[in-house]
Amino acid sequence: MVIKSKINFESFLIMYLVTFMLSIVFPLTIYDNLKDILNNFKIVSILKAGGLLGFLIFIWLYFYKIHVKVFITEKNITFKCFFKSKQYNFEDLNCYFEKDEFSRYKNYKGLFIVKENKIVERISNFDYSNYEQLKSKLEINECKKVRCNFFDLIKVLFGFEAEISTKNCR
Repeated sequence: MVIKSKINFESFLIMYLVTFMLSIVFPLTIYDNLKDILNNFKIVSILKAGGLLGFLIFIWLYFYKIHVKVFITEKNITFKCFFKSKQYNFEDLNCYFEKDEFSRYKNYKGLFIVKENKIVERISNFDYSNYEQLKSKLEINECKKVRCNFFDLIKVLFGFEAEISTKNCR
């Protein structure tokens, strides 16, 4: 039996609207800064345009990352995105751990999957409405004693692997 993730519509709508609005506002601001740069060269205008462009790319990466579908079967877990998918056999995974993810109005749970002392994927109840069902179908051990810093969790949020220290885990 395959368990498929269900997107949390509220969080998806919020991220979609924020991404859409910033995709309109930031290019207009960057265009306005570029007009100033062409008329009068100022390093501050270049830095401002570069910062806005970098932040817009950052938002698009996050928007891309939350469009991951999770499929759990008896032997493996698959993460499908727009252009690629990753599949992990439960036997190859070490463990998972949970961390609280804080927001302004509500706290969420994030489940981080560990393979060879690296966080390889994240499942959050901010992104998925059936988080508890997905968690219950994982065929790997939970590790309670994990040391992980905030920046490593941010790296995972944007699709990068992060090394961690686990104690008493498989």
